[in-house]
Amino acid sequence: MVSILTVQLLLVLLIHFWPESSYEPKLDFNIPPVEEVFLDDIEITRQETSPPPPPRPMMPNPVPVDEIVEVELDIDMDLDLPDLPDLEPGFGSGPEGDEERIVSNPQIPPTVVRIVEATAPDQVPAEYRGNLEMIVNFLVDRNGEVEEVSIMEIRLYDSDGNYEQLPFVQHGLMDAVLKAAMQWRFRPARQDGETVKAFTRQRFSY
Repeated sequence: MVSILTVQLLLVLLIHFWPESSYEPKLDFNIPPVEEVFLDDIEITRQETSPPPPPRPMMPNPVPVDEIVEVELDIDMDLDLPDLPDLEPGFGSGPEGDEERIVSNPQIPPTVVRIVEATAPDQVPAEYRGNLEMIVNFLVDRNGEVEEVSIMEIRLYDSDGNYEQLPFVQHGLMDAVLKAAMQWRFRPARQDGETVKAFTRQRFSY
């Protein structure tokens, strides 16, 4: 029988004397040739400039049509004024008296004791009748008499109760209200137990 040592020796000799062979891999794909681009073949394009915008339309200059009227004022500066009378003591700003003080918010304001209704002229528009209201400011002196009146606000109401403020009204309505207001009488205002001059406001309705 062949010993194990003999077999091993034969395998070593077989491997040692095995003919040598070289492996060369084969490439089965083709590499496309690189296309060469020369700078001389590149065409340089330039963008053409855009046309300029159209000119703005010329606006005609406005020609004034107002007529200028020159008025010569004949003013006589040498006025012959009469001598003014001296102010009564206590009611003026002269050297012998002090101006009466007006209390803006007295402890007891003026109270109406006599009312005079304004008479509406006949030519008043129908939209004013029953819908027009004027708020009048009274300056009441220490005797309860009216010194000054002025209309502070004019309101024109609609059917829904909303109102529009008017700057003025015609047809003599404002004059009628002012004339009636001057005839009102008041219980004078009081401050610290004394009667004082004060303002109050009342409403006139047509």
